[in-house]
Amino acid sequence: MLIKKLILEKFKRIDRVVIDLEKINVLVGGNNTGKSSVLQGLHFSVTVGAVQRQQGQETFSSDFLIYNPALDFTLLRNGSPYKNMGDEKESTLTLIADANGQEMTYKIEINKGRNHGNINCKRSGDQYLGSVVTDPNNLFTIYVPGLAGIPQAEELKSKAIVRRGVASGDANLYLRNVIYYIQQNGKLDVLNSYLHSIFNDLTLNVKFDIEKDTSLVVYAHTNSRQIPLELLGTGTLQIVQILSYITYFNPKLILLDEPDSHLHPNNQFILAEALQEISEKTNTQIILCTHSRHIIDALYGQANFIWLKDGTVNEQGYTINKLPLLMDIGALDELDRLRQGELDFVFLTEDRKKEFILKLLLANDFDLSRIMCLSYRSSSNLEAAAMLVDFIKEVSNNTKVVIHRDRDFMTNDEVERISKRIREADAIPFITKGSDIESYFIEPNHISSLLGEEVSSVIEWIDQLALDNHVLIQQEFLRKRDEIKHKLYSRHDSWPDPISISGTSIPFPPHLRKGKTMIRKINCDMYRRFGKEVNLVQVTPHLKCPELQSLLRN
Repeated sequence: MLIKKLILEKFKRIDRVVIDLEKINVLVGGNNTGKSSVLQGLHFSVTVGAVQRQQGQETFSSDFLIYNPALDFTLLRNGSPYKNMGDEKESTLTLIADANGQEMTYKIEINKGRNHGNINCKRSGDQYLGSVVTDPNNLFTIYVPGLAGIPQAEELKSKAIVRRGVASGDANLYLRNVIYYIQQNGKLDVLNSYLHSIFNDLTLNVKFDIEKDTSLVVYAHTNSRQIPLELLGTGTLQIVQILSYITYFNPKLILLDEPDSHLHPNNQFILAEALQEISEKTNTQIILCTHSRHIIDALYGQANFIWLKDGTVNEQGYTINKLPLLMDIGALDELDRLRQGELDFVFLTEDRKKEFILKLLLANDFDLSRIMCLSYRSSSNLEAAAMLVDFIKEVSNNTKVVIHRDRDFMTNDEVERISKRIREADAIPFITKGSDIESYFIEPNHISSLLGEEVSSVIEWIDQLALDNHVLIQQEFLRKRDEIKHKLYSRHDSWPDPISISGTSIPFPPHLRKGKTMIRKINCDMYRRFGKEVNLVQVTPHLKCPELQSLLRN
């Protein structure tokens, strides 16, 4: 079941918003535009509905509320406080879901009861959807504020106290308890599997003897050493927290209020990758709000963006206009940083998705906080990249500009011709070693280190995949060679016959396989072959690239 739309009315900064939802949703906008109001209004309405269902009556004491972002709940209404029921001053949450092609609608209306301190709640709509949304024993939403740290110690709490504490928005205070109950439920391997897909060397375990210990202790095993959970970095803790709550509570919606707070830009990119991993491997939808340009860059094109202004939706979608958005949230500081010499490199990449090149740069010791990465959209658009170089050099002549171009089965002579064009534009060429940027992440040694399998076994497996998909791989090779012919050669030029480059071997050797295709085939077949799955887009020593390291040294 997927929640396709939410309509929130009369809550804090929100008069009325209609928001389309996908698997990952990013609320953006300036200060006081209603981002947190959407998250809080959604969570408040759902928890009020759950309490009303548990109490069995429409009007009940506000003391029963398990989540209340204000001391006096009547002040949560947009515009003026709630008045008595019947005065048409209620807040309303409407959820529209899709279950196997069937549309379902459910509404929760909130008002003030006639007696002091009482709250009134009415629920209506599809009974099945309502039973899921307001189930008091299975949290439909979890609200997670940004994590600055966790307590040094936690005593063991009952499941009911932990559920209520997390529902109340105090998720940070119960992390060890949640991990303990995950272990008790036999799901610690599931949590560690999620963690391994992001941090291949991180494993959690719990130490607690109910007869002797007064505090829960959770250990993290990382880089061949064991440390207490609280000594993990904030970025890692943030991801551990999110994955733990998803594993234990299996919520339909997890609401992240500025999860990038306190995180270094490098960790913000890792967080964005973790959210995409969660989206692919769980049934949980994600709604987060952020001011971070790093999160926006990392998720742009991969997530549904909702740009809020003055409590209303200004624009939403996967490809909203990023430039005015960044200006609106005050995140367009790159130009000033460029002028002031705070950026060492600007990387211009032909890829729309920048996660691969950013991870490759991270693996080669680049500081992502001192890098700007922009897409010039396609390999045929080198002229646009050259114009960007001119602009960047006018602003800051000391910043190095690197233009990334996929090799795309070019000969060494053809690579040199492209590199010469890039150098003539006063930029540094970075032409991939393999067919494209993805090819770095399908190197057998890299995959072997992540899977914990022998390199020879990985090579045999990948070669078999290449053999099984030989026709497709051959077609992609020939198509690219045809594109190169039209781009680099005039009709009077002689050019290398494709067979002279590919030979007749079946399957094609690794450098003639398109990385984008192979990584999809590898990801789809990994579990069948090895009984486990790992995220290949993460750092290992085998991603070291001499060209990039030389560039950094110079």
